[in-house]
Amino acid sequence: MAYPAVFHFRIIVEVGAAAESVLEVAVAAYKITQPLTSSQASAAGRYQAFSVSVEMQSRDELYAFDAAVKSVPGVRMLL
Repeated sequence: MAYPAVFHFRIIVEVGAAAESVLEVAVAAYKITQPLTSSQASAAGRYQAFSVSVEMQSRDELYAFDAAVKSVPGVRMLL
């Protein structure tokens, strides 16, 4: 993979975790190409999906982003 590269992420969060503001802070340290937006809730209404696109400069930055997002309380999955 050649860097820099733009990655499109979906972040799955438990509903009621109030994670959106914490996610915004977590991703703010990176070069955002498409802002964090709420997309859809699960059919049962237990999970909320968010989308964000980020330009990564290296594999290490990608791993750091992954760790930062997964450390947010309520985050269940990063796709």
